[in-house]
Amino acid sequence: MSGTDNFVADAAKVFETEASALLAVRARLDDSFSEAVRALLAAPTKVVFMGVGKSGLVAEKIASSLRSVGVPAVYVSAAEAAHGDLGVYGVGDPTVMVSKSGGSSELLKVVPSLKALESTIVAIVGKAASPLADAADIVLNAEVDAEADPLGLVPTSSTTAALVMGDALVAATMQARSFT
Repeated sequence: MSGTDNFVADAAKVFETEASALLAVRARLDDSFSEAVRALLAAPTKVVFMGVGKSGLVAEKIASSLRSVGVPAVYVSAAEAAHGDLGVYGVGDPTVMVSKSGGSSELLKVVPSLKALESTIVAIVGKAASPLADAADIVLNAEVDAEADPLGLVPTSSTTAALVMGDALVAATMQARSFT
């Protein structure tokens, strides 16, 4: 352990960094968000979520939250999707892909199959200028300026931003469906 036991001050910096990141993401909200909500509402059978690594964990949590409010939603690992797990799809089921880099090969590999299934692809991305954003039908920009850890390496602010974007989708979907 280092000689600096100023853990509360360190924690406060994390809160400040992540709160600032969320405000920046909120400022970029636009009509794409409404399009994404409409895509979720139009799902013929279910909404499918995908991601890789920590983004996959975020995608899994958003799917779980949607299920909690009565919206059929599943998480499919992007790595497994290319190996048979796309069988969960009904034609037209939308896909929400969560990716910090927007360049995950596992996600990009399944895009052509999703297009063949007439899936509207909603991308929650940490890089608006990315291959996934280019391939998506709807892009939700969750880009952050900085991660909150001391080295700027660990997905902290970026996962928080993606998660809050997902929480906003859940809340808007609940409101549109008059969920009580």
